[in-house]
Amino acid sequence: MARGSRCAPRLEGLFRELEHRDFLDNHQAIASTPVPHWGTGAQRVPPEESTENVKTRTKVIIGVVAALAVVGAGVGIAVSASAPDEATVLTESAQVRDVDVTVAASGTITPALELGLQFPGFAAAQLATLEVEVGDVVAEGDVLATLKTESLEAAVASARSGVAAARTSELQAAQAVEVAEQAIVAARLAYENIFDDYPSTIADQPNRHIALENAQAQQAAAAAQLVTAQQQVAAAGPARTSASAQLASALANLDNATMTAPTAGTVVAIASEVGEPVGSTSVGTSGTSGFIILAGLNDFVVTADFAESDVVGIAVGQKVSLEFDALPDEPREGEVTHIAPFGVVDRSGASLTTYEVTVSVPNAPAGLRAGMTAQASITTEERLGVVAAPVTALVPTEDGFVVRVQAADGTITNVPVEVGIRGGYYVEIVSGLSEGDRVVTGSDGDLPATDTGFGGGPPEGAEENPDLN
Repeated sequence: MARGSRCAPRLEGLFRELEHRDFLDNHQAIASTPVPHWGTGAQRVPPEESTENVKTRTKVIIGVVAALAVVGAGVGIAVSASAPDEATVLTESAQVRDVDVTVAASGTITPALELGLQFPGFAAAQLATLEVEVGDVVAEGDVLATLKTESLEAAVASARSGVAAARTSELQAAQAVEVAEQAIVAARLAYENIFDDYPSTIADQPNRHIALENAQAQQAAAAAQLVTAQQQVAAAGPARTSASAQLASALANLDNATMTAPTAGTVVAIASEVGEPVGSTSVGTSGTSGFIILAGLNDFVVTADFAESDVVGIAVGQKVSLEFDALPDEPREGEVTHIAPFGVVDRSGASLTTYEVTVSVPNAPAGLRAGMTAQASITTEERLGVVAAPVTALVPTEDGFVVRVQAADGTITNVPVEVGIRGGYYVEIVSGLSEGDRVVTGSDGDLPATDTGFGGGPPEGAEENPDLN
């Protein structure tokens, strides 16, 4: 008895160990619930928004063996149990919620106003005065710079001479036409006079054919003279038009020798100094060029490149959520103001075509500067108050989609569904599911094939321990 009584505490301790391993607690559930057998690699899903959306876990304990042996006159007990293998199914309840499709892209802050100002005749002019510096804020109509006018005045004089010469050439060509026409009339009369001098009723005279040849040659020469004169007239017209255009341009260059601000703004770049030839510079995020670059630094826009698959859902007037990398606590809601009509193909070889979308930035936060980075998000589709399930629950088939639904007793069946729009995590379920249905979003093992239901006894290879019944 003493030996048997010493074994009792050991037996009690072993059972406590089994209880600690969840063998005893889970035996009843395992014996009564048919559960599939899966391998490893459970897929994780994002945290749920409701306390109802908690992961349900079904545990399968495989290969449990317990043996009790009584040896000789004493009592000896040995317990052997393999470590439990667990399989997990991740589920979430289908719920009525709002589903939206949102596209996003990274963009750049640019001034809403960015102008490149240039003198029309800058190629042949030098800067006479410069009234502003970089950083100056100017009002509409303020004088910014002036040109030296000597070369511009000389260009005007030369253009006027060209116009006069063209007009003279045009008049001379017209006169040549008149002279040629008169020569044709004279040649025709000379030809007719041949028959007056040599009547047909009189016998042929030896000089008659010579007179006819001379008259015909005179007619041909007069006709050629007329053609040449007409060509001169045709050329004189465009020459006069060109000369008049050159004069108008020269006069405009002279009139624009003084540059004024077309609108209020800030001077952000100047290409030349006083006394230097007028040059051109390119400054700003959009590559605006000119002698002086004028920008409005109190009003900004965001330009972002959206993929072609995303831009099809974007339209002018849509609201845009904006976040600024340098000012994370200053989000804004902008609006799409322009969509580029032509796309740009990625030159890196990725064959990605993007379209530039311009978004307004209302009430720009203090500290926002041109060239900073912004994140733009646009909701292109939205469904309010619809039955929705996680996108990870969808299983594609030849006929569409199915979802795997877990019943209260743990069995899993495939249910065909009709889907609507797909958001980033949830998809609209048009038909096939009801609110509260628990759908499988992942597991660490094999799930039932999409053409069959699922249920039945324990998975192949699982063994029940009769000693725990």
